[in-house]
Amino acid sequence: MVVVLVASAATPATVGGLIATVRTALLKKQSDSHLAGELRKFSLDEQLDWRTIEELESEGAGPKAVSALEMLMEESQGLPVPAALPFPAREKPAKEEQSRLLEEAGRNSLTYASSLPDFLCTESVRRLEDMKLKEKQNWELKDTLTLKLSYFEHSEEYKLVAINGKSTYRSYEEVGGAVSQGEFGSLLLSIFQGAPRDRFVWDHWTTLRRRPTYVYAFKIKIEDSTYNVQYASSWQQPIMTRSGQHGFVYVDRETGRVVRVYAEADGIPSDFPVTNVSTLVDYEFVDVGGRQFLLPLRALVRMGTNRVQTRNEVAFSGYRKFGSDTNITYDVKDGK
Repeated sequence: MVVVLVASAATPATVGGLIATVRTALLKKQSDSHLAGELRKFSLDEQLDWRTIEELESEGAGPKAVSALEMLMEESQGLPVPAALPFPAREKPAKEEQSRLLEEAGRNSLTYASSLPDFLCTESVRRLEDMKLKEKQNWELKDTLTLKLSYFEHSEEYKLVAINGKSTYRSYEEVGGAVSQGEFGSLLLSIFQGAPRDRFVWDHWTTLRRRPTYVYAFKIKIEDSTYNVQYASSWQQPIMTRSGQHGFVYVDRETGRVVRVYAEADGIPSDFPVTNVSTLVDYEFVDVGGRQFLLPLRALVRMGTNRVQTRNEVAFSGYRKFGSDTNITYDVKDGK
């Protein structure tokens, strides 16, 4: 019999206790789903940060557990910062090394879209909403979308094939709610294109999915930004506003490739319907037609208005080379 100590919803827990729980679950080889469920019972009395999540992910926490940790991080903002955590101290690399890797990451990012092959993949989007009726976050699953994503001649095309597992003839845009695109290069371009050297500042280095990774903070003023936030509703045409951005880029030390981006919109006008937007994209090396390419693994897109917060959890799978004989089947039921 295995007994694992977890915090109840009524008992606040420290970040150190959270780390111990995750490590115990991994040691006992508990499933990703089980661990995620246990983590959702936590109520932290300290602030959880990105580095802690990064380290636990590298130790083996799966995507569902990581998603639960990210929700805990959002809920814990503003709480006291914990004391020293049980992670190894790492020496800051020399400035020359920081600059070299950042320049390499910039070159790779600017040519990223053009370096990709023609391919097909499946994109799954779990769309959650929080109607802001309670102080504590209360995410409810709105629907799950299944899309066929084709990348042909450096252009993305999205075709919605199922909603909640049932086939549909509606378009991606017609389903309403929060939708996202651009994980295949446009986000990287908005950060690196025309970027002055002082846009990026060394922040820390970590281990991401067991690989040494350098992390740089960035900030883009509105006047220097190419990032646009768009809002549409059933009663009005789409409207758009430009915003600045700040966040982090994670650069793999061995390859000089960006393997994670986290970006938040800055300076959204107060009279614009959208109040906040954040995007996280994780990239991983994937085999396509017998060659390795760096492609999106997952994305997390947050968007909010004064009435509702939305959370899109996106997963990419089934990458394969695009060709006339390529076919992808989906486990869906008939229906609209």
